[in-house]
Amino acid sequence: MEKKVISYLPSPNHKADIPNQSQSIDIAVVTEAQNDIPVTVTLNDRSLAVIGYFSLSMEVKPKIKLGDIVLIKLVQEGAWILGVGMSFGTPDRASFYMKDDNLYIEAKGSVVLKNEHATIELTKAGAIRIDGKDVRTVAKKTLTLLGGEVKVN
Repeated sequence: MEKKVISYLPSPNHKADIPNQSQSIDIAVVTEAQNDIPVTVTLNDRSLAVIGYFSLSMEVKPKIKLGDIVLIKLVQEGAWILGVGMSFGTPDRASFYMKDDNLYIEAKGSVVLKNEHATIELTKAGAIRIDGKDVRTVAKKTLTLLGGEVKVN
C-alpha cells in the first residue's frame, strides 16, 4: 500500500474533514521506519501498519524516525499519524519565527529554498549556493564583494 501525506488545515467544521473521525486519539511508538517514513507503530504491544500521516504542507514531509512518539488515529486499514511528540528538552531541528519585523528561518542542517527552476542553499558548513536559469544582482547604491579570493567565470 502506498503511503499518503495529507495537507490538513482544520476548518471550523474540522471533524468532517478527517477520514473516519471518532473521538479516540492514541499515543504510539514508531517501531519501523524507512528513510524517515514510518512503516509501523506499536500501541499496547500491538503492531499497526501506518497508512499515512498529516502534514501542514504537501512539500514538507515530517521526518519521523524509529522510536519517535506519535499521536495516531486508528482506522480500519491501520493507523494515521496525526503528529510527532517532542519533549521540552528536545532541541529543535528547525524553526521559523518573527522578530522585529524580520522573518528568521533556522535549522541544525542546511536551509534550502527551492522551486522548479532555482535553488538557494545555506549549507551546514557555511557555504551559500545559488543555482538558477538566470541569476542577477542589483544594487541601487554600492555592490561590494568581499572574500579571500573572488573568482569570475
